[in-house]
Amino acid sequence: MSKTVVIVDEHLFNKLMGKIDHINDKIDSINVAKNDGFKDRWYVTEEVCKLLNVSRRTLQTMRDNKVIAYKKTGRKIYYKASEIEAYLESING
Repeated sequence: MSKTVVIVDEHLFNKLMGKIDHINDKIDSINVAKNDGFKDRWYVTEEVCKLLNVSRRTLQTMRDNKVIAYKKTGRKIYYKASEIEAYLESING
């Protein structure tokens, strides 16, 4: 089987990659909408930051320290509502 090499200039390559990223984001949103069979709501980073009143960096540290569970799909990070609720209960007693 012969292989063909295609040469594409950088601008077209970046445009193509942008479209692929867009398609990937759409697929991610469909997967989250399906909720993977769970009946729990999923939050994105911005929503969790507002709920917890923390910065994106603080939330990153919480992920790194395994304080809050999350799911990463592509480039997006999702947090299960029940996990956020459990965290809030643990700090509020």
